[in-house]
Amino acid sequence: MNKKVRPSRPRYASELAKPLGPAKPAQMRQLQKSSRALTEEIHRLECTIAAAPATMRRHRLARMDTLPALEPTFAKTKRSTKRMPLLQQRVQRNRRLSLLVELIVVFATLIAALGWMNQWLHWWN
Repeated sequence: MNKKVRPSRPRYASELAKPLGPAKPAQMRQLQKSSRALTEEIHRLECTIAAAPATMRRHRLARMDTLPALEPTFAKTKRSTKRMPLLQQRVQRNRRLSLLVELIVVFATLIAALGWMNQWLHWWN
């Protein structure tokens, strides 16, 4: 597979100075084929480059009518929902404290009323 290939260019400057002889017919045909192949490839690439904007527009229009894929119903959110902003935490803490104070006042009122009624009705000593 890996064969050593002799270079086709001359090794010495003196060989480069020699005039080139007439090209052989087989070599001319080979050069014409490679030249034709290169010309066709260049033409194909130029056509592709010239048609690129129209192709991109066509692809964009084709994609506009399609819907994106549905997200899973139970997808994990990127942002953790456990954390709240400091302002909301402060509001929630104040609400809890006010409920606690209200509960203490209600129980204190009930105990005071029960003690006052015990003074008059003598339920226990």
